[in-house]
Amino acid sequence: MESPEASQTNVIITKGIFTGLPTFPPSLSGFSAVVVGASGISGQHMLHVLSQSPKRWSKIYALSRSLPHIPDNTDDRIIHVPVDLLKGPEETAAAIRGARVKADYVFFLAYLQPAPKPGASLWSNTDEMNAVNSDMLSSFLQSLLLTSLRPRRIILQTGLKHYGTHLGPTSIPNMESAARLSSPPFPPNFYYKQEDLLFEFCRVHAPSTSWNVIRPSWVLGAVPDAAMNILYPLAIYAVVKQAMGESLDFPGDWDGWDKEQMQSSAMLNGYLSEWAALTAPAANQAFNASDGGAWTWGMFWPILAGWYGVPWNPPVMDESKYKAIETGPAPRGYGPPGKIRYTFSLVDWAQRPEVQVAWARIAKQHSITANPFKDLERIWSPTHLALVTPWAMSVRMDKARKMGWHGYVDTLEVVMETFERFAELKMIPPVPFLSRTDERSIHLG
Repeated sequence: MESPEASQTNVIITKGIFTGLPTFPPSLSGFSAVVVGASGISGQHMLHVLSQSPKRWSKIYALSRSLPHIPDNTDDRIIHVPVDLLKGPEETAAAIRGARVKADYVFFLAYLQPAPKPGASLWSNTDEMNAVNSDMLSSFLQSLLLTSLRPRRIILQTGLKHYGTHLGPTSIPNMESAARLSSPPFPPNFYYKQEDLLFEFCRVHAPSTSWNVIRPSWVLGAVPDAAMNILYPLAIYAVVKQAMGESLDFPGDWDGWDKEQMQSSAMLNGYLSEWAALTAPAANQAFNASDGGAWTWGMFWPILAGWYGVPWNPPVMDESKYKAIETGPAPRGYGPPGKIRYTFSLVDWAQRPEVQVAWARIAKQHSITANPFKDLERIWSPTHLALVTPWAMSVRMDKARKMGWHGYVDTLEVVMETFERFAELKMIPPVPFLSRTDERSIHLG
């Protein structure tokens, strides 16, 4: 017979499109949180998550170079602390002292994507990417020492590049227990360096400070900065195609069309990070982060076309139309290397004069000031790679679920809300045929 101690009741709630969210006892209240990288897509959504619980989070410090969007109805609980982590720990510490920061919990979401060399792939500049991102975390951790701040928990967000999903086929589903990739033959991975910095800091300051690592897939959400946001270029692509009277062509092959590619809503990532921070048994654990459902571009492409009232085309059948790029060794350790095939590049498409002229007319008509063509590689390359990469990007969520995490959101609903938010931010025109009337309208456009 099962003992009473063996059973446990978890109370979950729904907030908007997000279901299965955790609840916390009233005793968990009056905390201060530090959100590092607060102006980015993950940081701004983390602010939204924390601001929803004013009793639990009585003070939230938003550390970033630029001012993030401050959620409504938060009064003076969110304090922006301007800081550039690359200027060193002393300057970061001075900013922290000046704002009188208190840090019960830290959510480190800062990420910098250095521009690749001309003609090189998005993640080819590994040396600079490793140095910049490792230096930012190192600078912040040193600033904690200089200011005598000892957080209870530090949450570091990394991503699926931990498993090598940017390098080739990985073992599916990706699991938190997977071994790190050795270098060589694989390039250095700054996520490993960041983890080691965090692990050592928490080891020295154990048991008062513990850690979590959160590993999302592509992060979905709407913020004014379009970098690393795969949905914004998709919206621009559809808007311009509609204006030019052209069909929505898919750039990749059939493998890219059919592959399962789990997505990670920035809001759900935030809820997961909060849960991990406040759950004692989750201390010193890494967790994958995904919306919890399946996703393919083949499923979404007709829906996107329906939202804009344009025809759509699947991958072309003519093999001679494809360009191919073969990757290095497969990160899973066996089998053939990956091969990325595409008929056109979204980056090249965005450079076409007729495309930019069409967008200029659209922007003028709708009083849009955002310019999605000012930094082509930075804005368009992630979307192109997300579409044409042919190997699956799925993760196993069992580890978090066994510890009591039940969060879920329909990725399609996330995309709908994100497009609506883009329009509110005056980044795109209103989506003409976006409908929430019923399940049929969602899936048939």
